[in-house]
Amino acid sequence: MIEYTVKEYIQSKNCLDARILAVENLIDSMLVTSIEAIDNGGTMSFTLDDGQMKVNTLYRSVKEVTEGIRGLERILQAWINRRDGSVTILRGRLKY
Repeated sequence: MIEYTVKEYIQSKNCLDARILAVENLIDSMLVTSIEAIDNGGTMSFTLDDGQMKVNTLYRSVKEVTEGIRGLERILQAWINRRDGSVTILRGRLKY
């Protein structure tokens, strides 16, 4: 099976819902990897195999993994807002 980068993995998904699911899977796997990295304290490899594609990325520290997770969470929230829309509630200072 060919190994892909995170970018190629997400780009391979053709609809917004599939991309959202792919990012959620990546985040879950990266969280587990970050826990393992805390134990190891050194260079680590992140691998995700969804049955169709295999993603492999190398990180040098726990900080890089957590920054990657934060970035994916921001992208995920932007795509969820694009799919569902976003709402802003404005309230006055009066108590009701």
